[in-house]
Amino acid sequence: MEINECSAEVWDNFVDQSPQGIILNKSFVLNSYALPVVYLMCKKGDEHVAGLEFVQGPEGIKLLPHQHVNGIIFKDLKGLKQYTRNETIFYVLEAFALYLFERYPLVGFNFHWDISDMRAFDWVNYHERSKGYYETTVKYTSFVDISNPTDTSEYAHKRRIPDLKKGIKEGHVYHTRETKDIDLLNRLVGMNFERQGIDRTENQIKYLYQICENLLKHSAARIFVTSMNEEPTVATCFAFDKHRAYYLFVGTDVKFRDWGVDTKNFYESCLMLNREQQINEIDMVGINSPLRASYKLSFGGRIVPYFCVRKIMP
Repeated sequence: MEINECSAEVWDNFVDQSPQGIILNKSFVLNSYALPVVYLMCKKGDEHVAGLEFVQGPEGIKLLPHQHVNGIIFKDLKGLKQYTRNETIFYVLEAFALYLFERYPLVGFNFHWDISDMRAFDWVNYHERSKGYYETTVKYTSFVDISNPTDTSEYAHKRRIPDLKKGIKEGHVYHTRETKDIDLLNRLVGMNFERQGIDRTENQIKYLYQICENLLKHSAARIFVTSMNEEPTVATCFAFDKHRAYYLFVGTDVKFRDWGVDTKNFYESCLMLNREQQINEIDMVGINSPLRASYKLSFGGRIVPYFCVRKIMP
C-alpha cells in the first residue's frame, strides 16, 4: 500500500464513486474552513483503493465545528470475496494509521459508519503504549426513514399527534417554505445555544455561514423555515447527496417552542425533500448528548454507531 497526496479534483471524483463518500467530504465544503486541506490516496499497484481528506490545523488533524465525518473512505469493494475485502480494509487502515502517526502530533477524525474494523489503529504500539497510541471510541447517529414521509407512526406520540395539530384549533396559521436567508438560520440557531447556556465561538458562527453558502452555491442544501402567523419560528438546513439528507443546522425561536413548530418544520421538510428530490433517508448528524439525542430520536430513527479515532501522545 502506498499513500500519496492528490488534487482536490481527483479527491472529489473518488468521493463520487465511493460508497462512503458523502457531500460533507467534498472539497468545496472543506474549503469553508479557510485552512489548508490535505487529500490523500492509498494505492495498491496502480489502483486507488481508499482515500482520506482533512483540514490541517497548526497542530495537525482534528475535528472542526460542524464536521460530522471526515475519516477514510474506500472504493467499491463489493465484488471481492469476504476474506479479500476484510484483508484489503485492514491493510489500508494500517497504512494510514502508521502514515498519520509518524507525521502529525495531533490526529482525530470520525469514521464513516460503514467502517467498523478498528484493529489497525488499536494495534499501533500495542505492546509499547509509552510510545503513543490511538484511542478508539464509539459515537452514534440516527437515520430516519422518510420513504413514506406522511407516515408518522414511528414518531414519539407527543410529536405525532399533539405537536402536528397544536395551535390549529386556536386559529394559528403555520406555513413552511424554502429560504436562502442564512442570517435568519444563524439567529435561530443562536437562540438554541442561549437557551442551553452555551456560548458559540466566533469560528462556529463563521463556519456556519461559510458552509451554508458553499452548499447552497453548489445546490447541495436547502433551508426550510416554518412560520406561525407569518412570524418565523424554526429554520433548518439540510445538506444532501445521492445517499440521503443530513440534518445539519436547526434553530428555534424559544418563545414558540411549546407550539409544536419543531415537529411541523421537520415533517414538512421531509415531505418536500422526498417529493421534490426523491430523498428517502435523513442522517440526524449525531445523537451524542442527552438533550440532542432525546429530541432527534423522537422522530423514530434507527441508531447507527460509528467510530472516532484520536492519537494519544506519550
